[in-house]
Amino acid sequence: MGRRPTVPSVTEQVAELEAYRVGARALASRILGAQEAERVRVSRELHDDTGQALTLLLVRLQLVENMSSEPQVQCELADLRELVGQTLDGVRRLAVHLGPSVLEDLGLCAALEWLADRVRAETGLVVDLRLDCECRRAPSEVAVAIFRVAQEALTNVVRHARATRVEIRIRTIGDSLELSVTDDGAGFGVDEAQRRPSESVGLFGMAERIALVRGTLEIDSSLGRGTCVRTTVPIGEEVIT
Repeated sequence: MGRRPTVPSVTEQVAELEAYRVGARALASRILGAQEAERVRVSRELHDDTGQALTLLLVRLQLVENMSSEPQVQCELADLRELVGQTLDGVRRLAVHLGPSVLEDLGLCAALEWLADRVRAETGLVVDLRLDCECRRAPSEVAVAIFRVAQEALTNVVRHARATRVEIRIRTIGDSLELSVTDDGAGFGVDEAQRRPSESVGLFGMAERIALVRGTLEIDSSLGRGTCVRTTVPIGEEVIT
């Protein structure tokens, strides 16, 4: 008779599952890091290459328009120049959205201030930013995760909430950093939204990103009562394993 296959003990199975979990987390972290690096690369290419090419095109169109004496041609060139200008503005906004250099250059607090200013200027929304912490303590991967959550939460407020006011608050609680984004908008049913994956990609992405830095994400919302997105991430220890 053949030998029976050896069945791993419960301890060995638990250890194997834990090793798998750690490996999966490390892989997801590397993927996320690669995505961020690619976002920064594309952002720089859009700004440096595409942006400069469109700027040059605007200058050339202006020169040709000035050289022409035909009113109809001038009108067509003016329309074309306006279209190119709008495209250039869109490319710049996309480049900034993909990889804001202020986050890498000046840190999380400065990046949140920039984000709040940008939303105010582009939407007219009242944005109350409260920085009750030392953001400089945050490791780079934590800073990126928290910034992306704030960015996604504000994007959702602008697109869906019909809010007039939003508060962004970040503070240190012990060895953790807590971010909250609270609006006075229409709100939504969280459980119902999570049952429709096609409509909750942003929520899932925020949760996955925060899980990679061992943080927690809570979304408190109901119809007619606004929404609060809150995340807490440890900063007092190495957060990626």
